[in-house]
Amino acid sequence: MKRIHKKCIYSLMTIVLSLGTILPAMAQMSSMPGQYFFNPYQANAALAGADSSLSMVMSYSKQNTGLPGAPINAFISVDGFLGKRVGLGLNILNQKAGLFNQTRVAMSYAYHLPVAEGKRLSFGLSAAVGNGNIYLDEAIGDQDDGSLSDYNERSIYWDIDFGLAYVANGLTVQAVVPSFRNHLIKDSYQTADRPSFFSSVSYKFNLGEQLNSIEPKLCYTQFKDYPNVWDFGFDMRFAKTVNLQALYHTTNNYSLGMGVDVLSRFKVLAMYTSQAGELKKYSDGGLSLNLRVKLYKAN
Repeated sequence: MKRIHKKCIYSLMTIVLSLGTILPAMAQMSSMPGQYFFNPYQANAALAGADSSLSMVMSYSKQNTGLPGAPINAFISVDGFLGKRVGLGLNILNQKAGLFNQTRVAMSYAYHLPVAEGKRLSFGLSAAVGNGNIYLDEAIGDQDDGSLSDYNERSIYWDIDFGLAYVANGLTVQAVVPSFRNHLIKDSYQTADRPSFFSSVSYKFNLGEQLNSIEPKLCYTQFKDYPNVWDFGFDMRFAKTVNLQALYHTTNNYSLGMGVDVLSRFKVLAMYTSQAGELKKYSDGGLSLNLRVKLYKAN
């Protein structure tokens, strides 16, 4: 690019650092940490409608706070149980980093197959479309640069996510192949590789009246061309109202969260994720706010 203004340079530096030196942190999906316990459908299409209710979830996350052009993610999803073992979902993700903006819309189908009393095997598939663009009006410099207009003129791309989930009483095992397009087409219209495989195992221990339950969880994320990442943490529920969450990531950072039930239909979760990599010198980490609304719950 020619004669790009300092604002553009800051934006590009932030993107390079965020997607380069700490990309493993994105591999463990710290940008949207609510997916670990708060909204599992966010990571796995197989869990659409898994709890036999109709729910809407809204999430807002900001990474690298304090840096100009820091990545911001906004996510909204609706999923529910349709009946006859079928769950459906819709989710929209918008990601902004500096001058770059990307939106992805996905429709999900899940089939929940009972295999024994209290045991279920679920299959899920999401079909998605996405598009990215640069905010040309914020690029103070040579706006006639062909590389800028070429980026915005790219066509909408398609994508597919596939997921499995096995639930047996308190045990949940997941396996996900996100962005299947990356396995088929070299140019996947991404500024950086997305995770190529995600898996997790958790077990929920139901306890007493004050400490209701504790659920430890181990996650593994595989990246192409980048180090694999492990995450380990737990969710504890108190007095049927409050949840406390903590996770450690092998990118040498951690996430802490607190959730509160409001009335019987609303749940709020706030999470903090410490900064990973070299950006620790410049940023205090990231914040995530999440809201779940139970639109309908079967008896």
